[in-house]
Amino acid sequence: MTVSVQPLTRTPAAHGGPGRLRLAVCLVTIAACVPYLTIKIAWLSGSTIGWNDTSAAQESALYVGNAITMGMDAVAVLVALAFTFRWGRRIPAWLVLTPIWVAVGLLAPIVLAVPLGSLLQVLFSAEPLTGGDQAALQGWVFGAVYGGFTVQGLGLLTAFVLYARDRWADVFAVRTKDVPRGATHPLQVLLARTASVFATAFAVVHLFWAFGGTAGLRPDELDHRNIAQQLADGMWGVLALAGAAALLMIVQRRGRPDRFVVPLAAAWVGAAATFAWSLYGLLVTLAQPGFLASDTTVAANLTALSGLLAGLIMGLTGAVLLTERQSARPIASSTP
Repeated sequence: MTVSVQPLTRTPAAHGGPGRLRLAVCLVTIAACVPYLTIKIAWLSGSTIGWNDTSAAQESALYVGNAITMGMDAVAVLVALAFTFRWGRRIPAWLVLTPIWVAVGLLAPIVLAVPLGSLLQVLFSAEPLTGGDQAALQGWVFGAVYGGFTVQGLGLLTAFVLYARDRWADVFAVRTKDVPRGATHPLQVLLARTASVFATAFAVVHLFWAFGGTAGLRPDELDHRNIAQQLADGMWGVLALAGAAALLMIVQRRGRPDRFVVPLAAAWVGAAATFAWSLYGLLVTLAQPGFLASDTTVAANLTALSGLLAGLIMGLTGAVLLTERQSARPIASSTP
């Protein structure tokens, strides 16, 4: 008799409920979304609450941006629910993984850099953390938004790990060297190496800015640079390099670290952060009127383009690898 081995469940989900831990994580994550959604709804309704420069709040491009970002935060609520309740396991994998990949990319640098950067700014700089009265937005908006983002990031990451351990338990158990090399392996190696070139270019520039370099920054950015922003630049650079290195480790089947999930997580976060923030930066640039007439952002735009290509290629490589691995897995069965 052949009996398939099923992964142990850490919560009482098998009895019909999501379990206390998952419910708590879900509720905290959704609660963290409420301040941001409330602010966005107010702004889209015509309110200028939280603005020092009320004229800037009326720009059409900003209106569109607020609508898009509010929609993204609403999707985060749906994703948190999908990770918590059993119906989420019936959703096609790509429909779950795509939004959480983007969410991880946007939120992971905030979780890693904003709390520490804010603390360093307060301790070692006399300059206001949010730019003071000269900033477009009032200081409390910064605290509400980025504080909420930090909790959202921690909540979604926790919920996703719990969800993934149930749905793809074998990924957490397999060793890197035991992942089979399929027909697309040579292509994976080529893509990973290509991505590493773009990731390195992206990382070098951001690390240069992180250590005080100013070449390539716009004059308006120079006026508002602070410790927190420099730390964010450093974090983007480190994540890009870590993601590219981890992906190369995976496609070349290096055995250290032994667990496949460790380099996979590093590649996942690094690729997502590099792609998401580069895309965001390019969209913000394209939304500015007359951006083609300016030559002061050429370096920044090329850096963002390098990051976009690096993150996109890394993500594509990982998707091909995981899809091929999944299709090659033997189907467990129970034969009497």
